[in-house]
Amino acid sequence: MARWRHFTVAVGLVPALIIYVGMMMVLADYITNIHWLIDLVFYVLAGLIWIPAAGKVVGWLAKHESH
Repeated sequence: MARWRHFTVAVGLVPALIIYVGMMMVLADYITNIHWLIDLVFYVLAGLIWIPAAGKVVGWLAKHESH
């Protein structure tokens, strides 16, 4: 019934991830190529840090769809 939530998530989450990736690419120019360990830590954190925020959005969607 309330399919607007799916649309809201699609319109909000996908562009937010694209913006996040762009920001991490710009930040990588300043942080990486100093030391291999810094590169490793940066890429691991940048690759995982978006997951809790996206999980909250998907959780919100799932909670309201279960009713």
